[in-house]
Amino acid sequence: MKKWINIAIAALTLTLSLPAWADGSHYIGVGAGAINLGNGLSKKAVFGSYLQIGHHFSEYFGAEVRLGATSSSTGDLPARAKQRIDFVAHYLKPQYALSSDLTAYALLGFAVVHSSYQAAGGAKQSKNRIGYAYGLGLDYRLNDDYSAGMEWSHMLSKPKNSSATIGTSFKGLEASLFTAAVRYHF
Repeated sequence: MKKWINIAIAALTLTLSLPAWADGSHYIGVGAGAINLGNGLSKKAVFGSYLQIGHHFSEYFGAEVRLGATSSSTGDLPARAKQRIDFVAHYLKPQYALSSDLTAYALLGFAVVHSSYQAAGGAKQSKNRIGYAYGLGLDYRLNDDYSAGMEWSHMLSKPKNSSATIGTSFKGLEASLFTAAVRYHF
């Protein structure tokens, strides 16, 4: 996880220092909510949160990077297993202002997801996957500096785990996110 945080910070440092970014507006925010983790056999909702850093290139287009994690889920996944994810998501963000304060947007990009799975009494397994990520959301401008929003997004495709092999050959998790976020614009 520490390696992914360092990579994300390095990438953000490089992108935020580019002169092309000077024309638009930047934002940083935090989001939290329910994240539905699917292992191919069942789904379980857990709490998760993320830090986001983004830039609006124009009224209609932006980009952002998110760094997040979930709590561990424990349930009858098979045999009371624990599972969780850490992720870095990279999005292009087409957007359209519905009014002076309300903006609808789509998220299109990819995510790097580190997922872990541990069956009751079994060894912990982990898997890194890179795959597509997408979503839809609404953002409401509270004042010149702050906005709040809500969204649905999805990362990765359904993993091909089976009940016979999940304990020995874990293939990763997918995630559907239902979150609310607060952003500071500068």
